[in-house]
Amino acid sequence: MDDGTPVTADDFVYSWRRLTDPQTGSPYASYLEYAYVENVADILTGKKSPESLGVKAIDPHTLQVTLTQPVPYLVDMLNHTSLKPVKKEIVEKYGVNWTRPENFVGNGAYLIDNWVVNEKITLKRNPLYWDNKNTIIERATFLPISSETSDINRYRSGEVQITNSAIPPTLYRKMKQEQPEALHITPYLCTFFYELNNKRPPFDDPRVREAVKLSLDREIIAEKIMGQGQIPAYSFTPPFINNGKFKPPKWAGWTQQQRHERARELLKEAGYDSQNPLSFTLLYNTSDQNKQQAIAAASMWKKNIGANVTLQNQEWKTTLENRNQGNYQVARATWCADYNEPTSFLNSFLSTSSLNTILYENSDYDAALKNALLATDNEARHQLYQRAEALLDKDSAIVPVYYRVSVRMVSPKVGGFTGKDPFDYTDLKRYFIKADK
Repeated sequence: MDDGTPVTADDFVYSWRRLTDPQTGSPYASYLEYAYVENVADILTGKKSPESLGVKAIDPHTLQVTLTQPVPYLVDMLNHTSLKPVKKEIVEKYGVNWTRPENFVGNGAYLIDNWVVNEKITLKRNPLYWDNKNTIIERATFLPISSETSDINRYRSGEVQITNSAIPPTLYRKMKQEQPEALHITPYLCTFFYELNNKRPPFDDPRVREAVKLSLDREIIAEKIMGQGQIPAYSFTPPFINNGKFKPPKWAGWTQQQRHERARELLKEAGYDSQNPLSFTLLYNTSDQNKQQAIAAASMWKKNIGANVTLQNQEWKTTLENRNQGNYQVARATWCADYNEPTSFLNSFLSTSSLNTILYENSDYDAALKNALLATDNEARHQLYQRAEALLDKDSAIVPVYYRVSVRMVSPKVGGFTGKDPFDYTDLKRYFIKADK
């Protein structure tokens, strides 16, 4: 740890118990439920204490995890941030302030040197890190961005060497002309979609959900408005994920005109017409790119099905709170894989999932994913994943838009950036500054 104490198996036991404790209120509380760790479901519902979780320290360097059934992708799941060790003494001593820079104790390659809220976070090399001899960058500063445009302006002025992973299309075209060698485009396991509140009118009606799904011109958004390599999405799970290869739904092969006609038929059946148009509010977190996409989507829904869409933008924290509390009708959302396997996406919409902010419930969907764990080979497991994805589409639980790409400007002076990570992590430990020639 940063304070000189060793990381032990007991640190993981404490951290995992804390993650599942309802008192913690973690949005990732159900993560270990997907791993079928013993007693986790009863802990999440308050029937058992966190101390009953199926995790045990055999000795300081050996952690024993007990599962209720085999999980073929368990090892892939264990690298997730929510399972990293936190120090019990620090959490208990400082309570809600345990993550403040002056209190925080971690075990990574860098330490928090300075944190000015809404201004910057500065990290410095951790001399106690186990592999410190291979860490190169001495100090790094992370800057918040008020907009993607300001991010690019900071890059062009030399203030930053690596930008955030989103560049507005107009700036993208400009930077592609000016500095093509510094522009890095990486497809990654991330889906941009619109959440539909399945329990709140008008989207408690599956006909309305399907109409909104069909009438969005996702090809135009992906290929024309964005135009950076984004792939139009017809499923929640990217088809290029490990054990993926999902078959697109039937409507993916229709012309856009056919989709629009079917959407209008569905709305008519649901009681909407020119005298009683569909009306709803689209919530998105503030950013140039999100605004551009929201305006385009609202325009498409107006043109294609006569819907009146009110746009509402909020800062990220407020947007997240409203989504988690179900205080929305349609909301802009992105889901990126926690591990390279379809359940990293599909588990989000289990009826018991703490991530299920669309309030989707389908017992057949839950059963398909449960049975997938019991499958004895990858092909059988894939067929059950395909069934789950097909049920999501049949119920029109969400509106998939496109599979994302990471688009960054990376200074030619920065080495170690591969641009090949399917998770788009910032791997600071592997970066270095190239020597001047």
